[in-house]
Amino acid sequence: MKDVAAAAGVHQTTVSLALRNDTRLSETTRSRIRRIAQEMNYRPHPLVSALIALRRSRKERRFHDTIAFVVGARHPGSPYEQYLAGARSVAEEYGYKVDLFALGAGDLTEQRLNSILRARNIHGMIVGPLPQARGDFSLDWDRYCTVVIEYTFTGPPFDRLVHDHYAGMRRIMMECRLRKIRRVGLFLSTNGHERTEQLNGAAYWVEQKHDTFFAAIPPLILPAWHPASFASWCRRYRPDAIVTSRLYLDLVQGWVDQRGVGPMQFFNVNATPESAVPGICQNPFVLGGTAARLVIEKMIRNDRGLPANPHTTITRGTWLEGSALRPAPGPQPVSASP
Repeated sequence: MKDVAAAAGVHQTTVSLALRNDTRLSETTRSRIRRIAQEMNYRPHPLVSALIALRRSRKERRFHDTIAFVVGARHPGSPYEQYLAGARSVAEEYGYKVDLFALGAGDLTEQRLNSILRARNIHGMIVGPLPQARGDFSLDWDRYCTVVIEYTFTGPPFDRLVHDHYAGMRRIMMECRLRKIRRVGLFLSTNGHERTEQLNGAAYWVEQKHDTFFAAIPPLILPAWHPASFASWCRRYRPDAIVTSRLYLDLVQGWVDQRGVGPMQFFNVNATPESAVPGICQNPFVLGGTAARLVIEKMIRNDRGLPANPHTTITRGTWLEGSALRPAPGPQPVSASP
């Protein structure tokens, strides 16, 4: 850094600010110094950068930087609070804080959010799941170190952190296979199915085509709960188990109970530990914490703007037995030889 400062005719501190793209320097000065550093093949040492960040975090001020957690209009069943809690838990360990910004709440427009983040000198950003299946919004992305949670934010493309919906569905189908449940139906909302890039349906289809164990029941995908459509589907395909989401679970269970249909086994693709229904817990708290860790790493590297090659980090969920799970049959007794 001293060599770069000498070549540029500036103080070493100025070089440090320019390489961090600090807006206290003019764009002309930052560009000139970065060009000189590039010509001299300057590269920051990652361990030194981490040490500097650690020393800054030990100052008397508890938080040395803020990360923005941006969400769209809130929607029923969204676990964004758990994503946010996980992000805050990890960020505080590293000396950062996380503030929530809800676009569309009050007068918080994209333009106003840009102004707030600029005024507060916030450069780290986590984009939480959006209410629609495929959404986007526009900010001055070159200013921010950004990580996106789940598939709902579709543009521009950033590094992304998602739950492994495909593996989760295959685990549910494996549990059905262990319990000799052949007639398994999948019932999801149109929005929920698209929010996961239709991976639940893909895994469901693969399990049906793998061999002849599972009955060929087409999934029921509806834009909203429609009792008549659900009843017609049940009468035609007679499922012994239904895989659904939290959005429809209570409605489906109520419909089955009222009509005395059963016994019926239920599975939840986004189960919670307190529920009696078995399924996959997507661990939103862990996802939020991992997102914060990825953003902090980007901030240490001053890795702002759109990545040249966006990558996706996939995390496995946790299987929850629940108290309403049908037990798997035990091994069959072996008859004695005559």
